[in-house]
Amino acid sequence: MKAGLILLAIGLGLVAYTYISYLRAAQRFNHIKKEDLVSYYLELADLLYPLPFWSGLIGILTVIVAVIIVLISIPFVF
Repeated sequence: MKAGLILLAIGLGLVAYTYISYLRAAQRFNHIKKEDLVSYYLELADLLYPLPFWSGLIGILTVIVAVIIVLISIPFVF
């Protein structure tokens, strides 16, 4: 149970990092969005693809695994 909760915290931290990185990048390229939408999305993808994208993907998978671990380790005592 404790391992599942630790994995859940790590996964949520990775997802939060991805979301904060996205918000910062979107705010940074907001002036480009008004002029050229294609350039905006290209610059956003170029900035977010290496680390934040994979952190978010690994974070989502970690959250799923952690939820499964926590649900399996709940005792059924009735």
